[in-house]
Amino acid sequence: MDSTAEVRLATEATQLTQSPPPADEMLINPCIDGDLFRWKAVLLPDTSSVFAGRHLPVDITVPPTYPADRPRMRFTEPLYHPNIDTCGSIDMDALSKKWGPEPTIETMLRSVLRLLDEPDVHDPARPEVAELYVLAPQDYRRRARHRDDDPLA
Repeated sequence: MDSTAEVRLATEATQLTQSPPPADEMLINPCIDGDLFRWKAVLLPDTSSVFAGRHLPVDITVPPTYPADRPRMRFTEPLYHPNIDTCGSIDMDALSKKWGPEPTIETMLRSVLRLLDEPDVHDPARPEVAELYVLAPQDYRRRARHRDDDPLA
């Protein structure tokens, strides 16, 4: 018998096939190498974003206890952002403290896309970046647009 996670992920993958998100917002590739628990996505920030013009790949690892437990999402390219650590991990309440079983992977990716231009500077993964965002927003935007900043370890 399939686990709750397998049923939920298969349902989400089917829904994405039947009704994919707009191709100018994100691309989602469920079930990498046939594995329901490994997904990939590419976020495509709109023209008003500091990250406009970039294709931002995200690795998604789903635990076998999903949706009771949250998926792990990590950017695979460097991003200069208050809520994204230097390893690409995303620090967002909806993916940690406020996780609930209702959101789908697609809705969580939409939240991450919003977070890119609406960071939570009150609970940052990188306090120094949050400080720059608040105190010198133009300097922050310049650094965030720079693609080679903060190479991942």
